[in-house]
Amino acid sequence: MVGILYTALMSFAAPFAAVYLLLWPKYRPLLGRFRPRVPLPPQGQRSRPLWLHACSVGEVNIARPIIEAIKNRWPDLPVLLTVSTISGRNLAGDILQQIPLTWLPFDHPACVKPFLRKLDPLALILLDTELWPCLIRSLRLSAVPVILANGRISDKHLPRYKRLKGLLRPVLEDLSAAAMQNDEYAGRIIELGARPECVNVCGSTKFDGVRESVDPEKVEALRRQCAFNPAAPVIVFGSTRPGDEALAATCWAELRGVFPDLRLVIAPRHLDRLEEAAAPFSEPIKRRSQAGVNSGARIFFLDTVGELVDFYALGTVAVIGGSFSPGINGHNPLESAALGVPTVFGPYMRNFIDPARELVAHKGAVQTNPGELSKVLRRLLENPGERATLAQNGREAVRKNQGAIQRTLDLIEPFLGL
Repeated sequence: MVGILYTALMSFAAPFAAVYLLLWPKYRPLLGRFRPRVPLPPQGQRSRPLWLHACSVGEVNIARPIIEAIKNRWPDLPVLLTVSTISGRNLAGDILQQIPLTWLPFDHPACVKPFLRKLDPLALILLDTELWPCLIRSLRLSAVPVILANGRISDKHLPRYKRLKGLLRPVLEDLSAAAMQNDEYAGRIIELGARPECVNVCGSTKFDGVRESVDPEKVEALRRQCAFNPAAPVIVFGSTRPGDEALAATCWAELRGVFPDLRLVIAPRHLDRLEEAAAPFSEPIKRRSQAGVNSGARIFFLDTVGELVDFYALGTVAVIGGSFSPGINGHNPLESAALGVPTVFGPYMRNFIDPARELVAHKGAVQTNPGELSKVLRRLLENPGERATLAQNGREAVRKNQGAIQRTLDLIEPFLGL
């Protein structure tokens, strides 16, 4: 009965969604979800692909090391990646150019069933907690395994999931396996309806998926393009959200006179906020897209996709956005810590609670509040010894927690029949 009501709701919503997308040109590519193209496998490869779904930018970044590990373990196994957002598709097209890519079908039988008939996947791996009732039920009825990888049920979403428990229970019961990040998330997904025998704790693939180095020549090229003096300190505010830029501007006002060569990099999480993000700053700024233009500005805005880690690598200190006010619950602190860049984040890190706890416990990052941030940054800029200790401890914490991807592949392997 629940499935019938869900399908009826999606049938009602589909025409309104289509009209909305038609009226907004920037969202028009999402119409591809109503009739996604099924890429043909390369000649000579087996026809049934292993299908991974990564919703948006964050999940695409998680997908990259998982796909690399799949290709290392099963070189002849074709892989297909689907996405749900334009930003996710753009990033996947840039960083996973050799992997066939298409849209996830709109979650309605009229879209899902033709897609599945053409694709005939070996199995579907859903990254994080992408639960689509029609899609999962259709695969289950076709005897195609569905595996949740890097699964989590966050504090933010748990109350909503509990309200939708009647809808979620049959969906979770249809999962063939769930690789959860920790015991807490495993308990929550079982409470919501997943079969206990199908739930495993494999750890967070975020520890495996981070890059531990960036080509030094690339870093130096970025430094030259942005006109950063090699001896000048750089603070990188990564994945900033509303309110973060105002906090960065406050810190900048207190630090710019103390450190005359200091440079500030702001990387908004969403590029459509660039004008809003720049508003708190009263002095000239420069954009990454203007690299090479000698403006003399000391404040630099990253207005491109997929380069944040490269800019972390040239940073003296990294500050993680979305963590200084409630509602966002943080972004990934491992991207900077794994590079050996001293990392600072705020009190709101529930979306990355395990990485944050590990880094703080190993003294590999500093957690502070908005009122103390400028003092923390000044202390770090003035103390290279403390920065070096943070860098070393942060890297060691990342390496200690690696291995989740291989454990996840071990879990997936029996379902592939290889």
